[in-house]
Amino acid sequence: MDIFEQKRRIITNAIVAVVLTGISIAVVVSTPLINQIHTQAADTASLVADAKAESVRAVFDQHQDLARQTASRSELARVMVEYNRGNLALADLRTFSRPRLDDAAKNIDNLAAIVRFDASGAEVVRVGPLDNQLPADLPMPSGLDIQSYPVGVNNEARPLLHVIAAIRVDEQIVGYDLLLFELSPLIPIFRVDVDSSLCLLDVERTRRLIWTEGSHQFRLTTPNGCLAEQEGIDYKPDLDFFRASLPDGTRVLAFMRLVEGYDWEIHMNARTSSVFGKVIEDIVISVVLILMLSALAGTMVWRSLMPIVHALVNQASQIARSTDELRLAQQVFNHTHEAIVICDTGLQVIRANPAFNEITGATPKTLRNTNLMAFIDSDRCKKIDREEIHRHLVAENAWQSEVWLTGPDNTPFPNLLTVSPVRNARGQIQQLILTFSDITARVQAEKQMFRLAHFDKLTGLPNRTALETHLEQAIEQARRQHHHFALMFLDLDKFKPVNDTMGHQAGDELLRNVARRLKHSIRANDVVGRRGGDEFVIITGPLTNDADAQPIARKMIQVLNEPFHIQGQTVHIGASVGIALYPDNGQTAEQLLAAADKAMYSVKTSGRNNLAFA
Repeated sequence: MDIFEQKRRIITNAIVAVVLTGISIAVVVSTPLINQIHTQAADTASLVADAKAESVRAVFDQHQDLARQTASRSELARVMVEYNRGNLALADLRTFSRPRLDDAAKNIDNLAAIVRFDASGAEVVRVGPLDNQLPADLPMPSGLDIQSYPVGVNNEARPLLHVIAAIRVDEQIVGYDLLLFELSPLIPIFRVDVDSSLCLLDVERTRRLIWTEGSHQFRLTTPNGCLAEQEGIDYKPDLDFFRASLPDGTRVLAFMRLVEGYDWEIHMNARTSSVFGKVIEDIVISVVLILMLSALAGTMVWRSLMPIVHALVNQASQIARSTDELRLAQQVFNHTHEAIVICDTGLQVIRANPAFNEITGATPKTLRNTNLMAFIDSDRCKKIDREEIHRHLVAENAWQSEVWLTGPDNTPFPNLLTVSPVRNARGQIQQLILTFSDITARVQAEKQMFRLAHFDKLTGLPNRTALETHLEQAIEQARRQHHHFALMFLDLDKFKPVNDTMGHQAGDELLRNVARRLKHSIRANDVVGRRGGDEFVIITGPLTNDADAQPIARKMIQVLNEPFHIQGQTVHIGASVGIALYPDNGQTAEQLLAAADKAMYSVKTSGRNNLAFA
């Protein structure tokens, strides 16, 4: 056999071996791959069902909170107390409650109506967009549910979400607030693709809520169209999905998810073809590509035996591409707006891009033999620990932290520092690439968000949330250090006439002036905040004895008795203060607030402009 025949046989055997290897790989890989991708596709569809159920739960929770907030308005609750005691006529109660409930309703987008009941369940007053369209003898339901309500002159049935919340004063129920909501927040949840469907079913499977795209309306129907009902399948926590067929024979994957905390289930199904069809198509394409690559590899085996010139041409092309990549990297380094510095492992600067020089005011000459720490404001951030950076780079190949760079005018500003390693052929770290991203806007936004979340927008004092945190901290500190402190509940006297006669702007200005006087009248370690309306809370620092709380309260009453000058007019108000002492009047925040509120209310009923201990 001559050399040419041997070469031909070698090439033929190599091509056949490569093609057969590709076929074997395609068969071996595709079988487990099909099973794995099928499972992943089903898991992905299952996650969509989980997300839908969680979204419905979040909507229910949000509306439950709205009902509690409406029922917690203290001035309305106190009037209900007077009505239940027989000290107030129903007409007067309605006159007092309607504008305040109207004010609460304006801030709720999808509200249909607010209906207030007394403690016996008799309706007192109703407000809202549908207050006149609902039946006059509306019964008081319980809990959170979705029911059909007759609306308008034609008594057209419309599904509404209703939530009931008890109105409490001193742990006693004095009435109930029923809030009815349109279901618009559920529309994005119910919208699914054409190959899927979704409905909400009560756990007893008597009602089924669906969204009809054609009429753009929700409908509350019987559960006849529920696949789980047809198949006789009940909800189980460990049942991820089940397979079923639609009346037209279409195979679907069906999912049931319980809306946690509520008596409703999410039922969702998706066509099997839409879940797995694309997967099967991709697998077929992948197998075909493997076979084609095998054939191509066989051809390449033959072509690899071509003259060495072909290899040299490829090598030259690779060198050219590498050169282009290096040039591109250089352009990115020089023209990016983010500051980039290359350092050795000791953080000595090797090179910096123009953006870093512009931000810090440094020059290539001054950067030579300079340590990066010279540009970091150590007073505003912890010192960069090189050993900590090295540990992160070894474990995670990156390190990030917030640092403050010093600008040309020595004014520091926040940056997100990202450190990436440059390794040699043995994998050892030789240099570090440090990238600085200016996060001034984000830091300012975080500060603003913190202030909005913890401080009253009108007065600048700590709000209800911040006061609760301060109170919990004061209780914990007093418990550890065995000392006493006082919680004072202050309510302004004669504030409503100012608001009614001079307008809300004058009332807001008066509240701001009250806040300033209170801030200047308390001690350095006391805390004053606005709980809402014309109610303020003062948390004192440690008291030598309980009697020390009285002069503090007296001083606040005294400064508030001094006249205020509002919009060119002189205004006189007063303050009623209820004082609760820790631990004598309570050892929890709820107990102290209730005791102080009750003491303040006793001042209100006995002449006002005074103080009382719980």
